Amino acid sequence: MSEAAQVELVGVDVASEDDPDRLLVRDVTWSIDAGEWWAIGGGPASGKTALLSVAAGLNPPARGVVRLFGRDLAGASESEQTVGRREIGFVFENGGGLLGSLSVAENVALPLRYHSNLDPGDVRARVEALLRLAGLERLADLLPSRLTLALRQRVALLRSIAEPVRILFLDSPLRGLAPSDIRWWLGFLRELRARRAANGESLSLITSAYDFHAFRDDASRFAVLEKVRFRVLEEPDEVTGYREDASPPAGTADGL
Repeated sequence: MSEAAQVELVGVDVASEDDPDRLLVRDVTWSIDAGEWWAIGGGPASGKTALLSVAAGLNPPARGVVRLFGRDLAGASESEQTVGRREIGFVFENGGGLLGSLSVAENVALPLRYHSNLDPGDVRARVEALLRLAGLERLADLLPSRLTLALRQRVALLRSIAEPVRILFLDSPLRGLAPSDIRWWLGFLRELRARRAANGESLSLITSAYDFHAFRDDASRFAVLEKVRFRVLEEPDEVTGYREDASPPAGTADGL
């Protein structure tokens, strides 16, 4: 494993959250180094969502070792795990898991209110700056139910970076989006990484997808989930030629 590894999975089995006896991915050994952009491909129900959740420390593995920033999660206390998770952002698919009873601004403010020592005025200023960054300031007082799927996903992205994070997991962020929205996402992520780099900081990205077309110019590492196995693609031809032909059934969640 690299000394720069922020996330390490060693011999990890990933089970279905709904059915712990059903393994979705077996024997994953994977290292995510600082500043890498990984694109993870796989078809419907291949386990992409479950794998990202385990790698981010949100769910435990069925077997094996998961380390976040060098700390074995199995031996870490709850407070130690919380500290590690604060440096990780996660955007769920299908609307990003926003809280329906809270406004857009309140959703974005959640990490700041729970984990920072900012006073209310500073929280408000931070949220307003984030909404301006994404051109969403006019939506601040709306409930998520008033937004399109594409806009809910953008709000979820802002919530995930409200506090400075070192790693950002994005679960099929481009699924179902129009070409203009896909261009917005890719441009936003590039600019976000560029700003971090200008400050001497790195931002690691892990994105899942059904194919790599949108990410080929930006991602630095690629892997696929095939027949319950995690396989890193080392050759450019493998990345260019990969496409999961199966499309997800309408209204279903990817990778569950």
